[in-house]
Amino acid sequence: MLVVIGLLLIVVGIQLRRGKWYGIVAGNTFKDKPIEVQKKGAIGASSIAFLVGGFLIIVYILMFFGIQTRFLIIPVVVIVIVYSMFAIYKYLKHFIKYGK
Repeated sequence: MLVVIGLLLIVVGIQLRRGKWYGIVAGNTFKDKPIEVQKKGAIGASSIAFLVGGFLIIVYILMFFGIQTRFLIIPVVVIVIVYSMFAIYKYLKHFIKYGK
């Protein structure tokens, strides 16, 4: 199941990078926005899809070879928390500056 979901996320990331499937991005209000904004949103979403898909495949490979994956929990949680805080800061800064 990890491989299937990982590969699915990688396919979604590829399609978003190609400029397809904008409609699956959460909070999609791109229809009324310029193409540059659409591409920027899709690139951000595709980066996350690649990251999570690759992580799931790596976890599967490690589990397949019998390597404990518990050591991955702390670094991944720290990376996710730091990235989330950065994304929230960036969004709030943009919202305060432009009001949208």
